[in-house]
Amino acid sequence: MELDRDHIHQLMNEKVMGVINATDEQLLQNALQEYPELQAEFEQLQQEYAIWAQQPSIQELNSEAAFAYIEDELQHRKSQKRKRLTISMLLVAATILALIIFIYPLTTTQQKHTPASPVLAKNTLQLKLSNGDVIDLSTRKDSITINNNTQLNNTNNALTYTAKDNATTTQQLNSLWVPPGMDYHITLSDGTIVFLNSATTLKFPFQFTGHSREITIHGEAYLQVAKDPNRPFILHTPQGAVQVLGTTFNVNSYDSGRVKVSLVDGAVSFATPEKQTLLKPGQALTYIQDKSTTLTALNENELLWIKGRYKLDNTPMTEITKVLPRWYGVQVVIDNPQTAAKRFTGTILKAEPIQEFLDAIKLTTGADSYYKDGILHIR
Repeated sequence: MELDRDHIHQLMNEKVMGVINATDEQLLQNALQEYPELQAEFEQLQQEYAIWAQQPSIQELNSEAAFAYIEDELQHRKSQKRKRLTISMLLVAATILALIIFIYPLTTTQQKHTPASPVLAKNTLQLKLSNGDVIDLSTRKDSITINNNTQLNNTNNALTYTAKDNATTTQQLNSLWVPPGMDYHITLSDGTIVFLNSATTLKFPFQFTGHSREITIHGEAYLQVAKDPNRPFILHTPQGAVQVLGTTFNVNSYDSGRVKVSLVDGAVSFATPEKQTLLKPGQALTYIQDKSTTLTALNENELLWIKGRYKLDNTPMTEITKVLPRWYGVQVVIDNPQTAAKRFTGTILKAEPIQEFLDAIKLTTGADSYYKDGILHIR
């Protein structure tokens, strides 16, 4: 196999951080066998990560500490612009070769024949095809043939597919919906990998045509965007379009009329009806519709969901109640204004029952909770 060292180094870092997919892991193993000199680099990287894992503070915080390290390395790289990345710095460059989108799901009622949305899809993992057919990916596994020309492979919590070049349906948009409490990932036709968090809709074609690659996301996603200098990757959000000029950035669009773009590495531009803004690494742009645009520092906590964590830092209860429906599929109501004003610092772990988090809330803030008619009340 022809050796692409930059790509192999990326896969090394994805492996030690636990975010590599099965296809890339096999590619990495093949490269290590064919090029023995890479094995020493990989072992050194594993040793560095193991040292972190043995520290008590990192055993407690896990990915929070890792991403704090990324922030430190970003600062170091600013003073080392012309130097090649060391093995430890590759942990920064490749682990988060990603785009993270935080867009709170739509809650308005949609009509029956509109594209899949959080309201329509309910609690099943669904792929709605451009012709209106709906495939329940929660129950249909392995190989699925559709339209006599497109082959889906739904295994290991992931979707891959192949489509014939002459298939007209490959140019039309499909909608993939991931319900609350689940996560899923899909590999697009150009090789871009999209990790989808709970309560998220991805609209995409089976094949990209023309001079650009365009998708739309409502919810939260982590993307490893395949490089293609001839076709920019454009991601549409409710507040504007993000064009990928590099590879690593974060988008947060929880609130209506507000969007935040944080750039880790490379280059992105954010376009609104008023203007287009190019960000520098380490910058975060906050755009409030018809009001203002401000620049602040990147916040690494926004990257933690890929590890099943949501970091809360003196967060008001009103913000927390936006997270719980997406991660646990439960409607939440705050009973009184005093409780709504309370703040909490800690971490929500998706793998743990919601009661574990509610117990922590009660212990630290005194806010109790109960269920009534299937709705979670916090008082």
